[in-house]
Amino acid sequence: MFAGFVIALLLIGILVFGGTDVRAKSSSISHHHTSKGSGSTHVDGFTHHPPIGTAVTGNNSADALSIAHKLAVASINASKVKGDPCSPRLDHFILPLKESRFTVIKHCVTVTGRVVWKHYFNDDGDANFNVVLDTPYKNMLGPGTYSQTFASKYPGGPALHIETVCQAPVTSKSRENVGACDGYDGPNFKPVLPKIGQHVMVTGRYLIEMPEMPGGITELHPVYGIKILP
Repeated sequence: MFAGFVIALLLIGILVFGGTDVRAKSSSISHHHTSKGSGSTHVDGFTHHPPIGTAVTGNNSADALSIAHKLAVASINASKVKGDPCSPRLDHFILPLKESRFTVIKHCVTVTGRVVWKHYFNDDGDANFNVVLDTPYKNMLGPGTYSQTFASKYPGGPALHIETVCQAPVTSKSRENVGACDGYDGPNFKPVLPKIGQHVMVTGRYLIEMPEMPGGITELHPVYGIKILP
């Protein structure tokens, strides 16, 4: 009888202390997580903000933020904008659903290069073209721009993708686009939309779109200014 009592005590001890240990481990694991959406990561109770130089307004994955930080550094020459050619009000003609695809690197940059591809106009009302960048801006291209997927979609080699919003009627029925250009009253870029082969200067919001293709592609989206160069 005494032996049975001892065994019972041992079983109770295993249940009580073993159960406590499992709960403790489970609780510990629950504190090791990463939250996305605010642009900050939360690990072990500490908040880690994105690197300086990235403006977090869209795709906030660790990969996107890491690439965006490197590109922010690489775009130093494009940041030397003279005057005030920026028109951030044009950003509002991109609906939140589409905006969520972007990681904004810098809110206003100016680059130069040669046009190698164009498509006027898309069903979302945009006028798009690609620019092979001049030497001072060569390092501003995202990894996906060098992929076979990019080469198959955009002939002309690795280039910066340019999107000029609301230059034609929106015929798309996608929730990303319906109503996006309501109230748009300019500027009208149609007279200066470049031809293939032309040398151009373009100002716009510099971002990377990761969902577009593996590695992400870099864009000026929306465009704030276009100038045809000699």
